[in-house]
Amino acid sequence: MNYFKIFSLSNGESEVEELKFNLSTEDFIKGTPSFPMEDLGNTNTLKIACVPNGWNGGWHPTPVLQWVVTLSGAAEMRVSSGKVINLASGVPVLLTDTSGKGHHTVVVGNDDWCSMLISI
Repeated sequence: MNYFKIFSLSNGESEVEELKFNLSTEDFIKGTPSFPMEDLGNTNTLKIACVPNGWNGGWHPTPVLQWVVTLSGAAEMRVSSGKVINLASGVPVLLTDTSGKGHHTVVVGNDDWCSMLISI
């Protein structure tokens, strides 16, 4: 299972990389078969956001270190290298670009883009 990470470069530009979660089998629920999972650490806040279709956020850094997971609708995040991430339902993105140019987010399609924002 993969996720995207958007990060700032030393020159203020932004980049994205696709990484794999480090899943390992754990006995999470007593009395049931074990399954793969990864502990990603503590969280600070959990928010649901529904951004209207057609919204264009322009270039901005993330306000906090956070995971963004699309629940419904679709958006695109562009980094300054020109790479674009298509955010469909279930796509996880780790935003660490708290400084510099940041990323450019646009809601695409006919529906609002609803996502879970998990600050870390």
